[in-house]
Amino acid sequence: MRAAPCPVQNDKKGGRYVPQNHIESQRRRVCFVGGRLSSGMDPGNKRNLEVPIKMTCQTKKRGVGALAALLLALIPTAALSGPYEEAVTAFRAKEYTKAVSLFRPLAEADNDDAQWYMGTFYRRGQGVEKSYKTALYWYDRSARNGDVDSQYELARLYYFGDGTPKDHKAAFGWYLAAAKQGHKKAAYDVGYAYKNAGGVKTSYSKALKWYQKASDNGINSGSTALGIMYENGQGTKKNFRKAAKLYAKAADNGDAKGRAFLGEMYYNGKGIVTDKKQGIALYKQAAAMGSDYAKTRLEALGIRNDLLGDEAYVAYLKKDFKGAIGIWKKRALGGDATAMVNLGNIYKDVKSVQSYEKAKNWYELAVTVGNAEAMTGLGDMYNYALGVPRNYKEAYRLYSSAVYEDDPKGVYMFATMYDDGHGVEQDKEKAIKLYQVAADMGNADAKSMLKFYAKKEADQARWDQMVANLDAIRREQAEKKRRCDELAYKGRLEASRRSGQYYSFRYVPPTECR
Repeated sequence: MRAAPCPVQNDKKGGRYVPQNHIESQRRRVCFVGGRLSSGMDPGNKRNLEVPIKMTCQTKKRGVGALAALLLALIPTAALSGPYEEAVTAFRAKEYTKAVSLFRPLAEADNDDAQWYMGTFYRRGQGVEKSYKTALYWYDRSARNGDVDSQYELARLYYFGDGTPKDHKAAFGWYLAAAKQGHKKAAYDVGYAYKNAGGVKTSYSKALKWYQKASDNGINSGSTALGIMYENGQGTKKNFRKAAKLYAKAADNGDAKGRAFLGEMYYNGKGIVTDKKQGIALYKQAAAMGSDYAKTRLEALGIRNDLLGDEAYVAYLKKDFKGAIGIWKKRALGGDATAMVNLGNIYKDVKSVQSYEKAKNWYELAVTVGNAEAMTGLGDMYNYALGVPRNYKEAYRLYSSAVYEDDPKGVYMFATMYDDGHGVEQDKEKAIKLYQVAADMGNADAKSMLKFYAKKEADQARWDQMVANLDAIRREQAEKKRRCDELAYKGRLEASRRSGQYYSFRYVPPTECR
């Protein structure tokens, strides 16, 4: 049985994450500081709007009074500035010493946001000497004021024993407090604690509940851990299909462990159709991303991982698309056609960096050196009107070129043109033959189309047989009715003939006519 992923101690890199549900606990304060009205709410990346010193402020949950709101609307934005904003500006400019000096009086005045910053400065050693003990002090003050992110950081310090002896019970309490306020990562840690008795009694049902919340919040470790519970039947019935879906969800979001476990499901046919080739491919990808489990599986199978060392591909798998683009650009400019195609693909398919113009340029460059995948990619752009006017004839021409270069996807797309009658006269028979060629080359889409047509043909055959059977039944029933009607007519005549004065004769139809 697999163990759930352990919490990993890592540091935040700049900025500040504020959970959506934390809006409920945000404060908006209105007060006069130095003769000016100052107001603020938590922004993204720790609070980038105006939050004044807690001196003569009146704190209200979720908004201010109508009069105060009217006053705020009448005051220019430039006037809404103060020590907090200056401190945040210094932090973003990486002027940590200045930021510390500006945040400290705010933190001492019990501003929970400033207290979070002070805790973070001491935890990271930014502008001050690194001190987990002092970080613990500031996080504790802010956490007790209800700051969800401070609650989470405080829990981590207790869990890992930084600045204090390890105390999993205290860590669980703060993880739970943060999770109840909607902190996404804390939900996973609460689930982990319930599953592994981390400061609380083991409860698989509660672990399942919190892992589900973490998965719903997009936390990869939550999806993977939940998949493990469904695979092993912990707190629920075994459900390999659901486990595979959860592993796939984590893998799609760049999680190495989820990708490794999905490879296991494919390789062993658990909850999914057995596909050892796909399983090994996923093992290789996960191993390249750093999964020890995948590395162990490949070693056990005696398979060499040819993806190791390809930093661009690993960055791509981890969803670091900008990093992958940077590496591929260097290679492409050096004449690497595969890198050109990869750039075309990423610019065409990945929403966060999508640029059809750039995709087209890289595909065209790769086509000039005879790359078949680029021909198919460029054909897709014309076929589906991606950044260019739809042109089936040009798509057909590019796909046909890819066919001559033995590109499996090119052959499949060429088949679809005959199937749909795009750019060429429709020919279903020829399309099916091309699907078979593409399927033999390993194209999964072509295999699916062959199954579709096979099912369609089988369904048609069953329908024809059913119609034939119904016709036979109708003919048999009609013949039976004719025969029985004839017998009844003759029987009634005979009964009439044989009936006399002292007795009557009644016609009794045969059994088959009753």
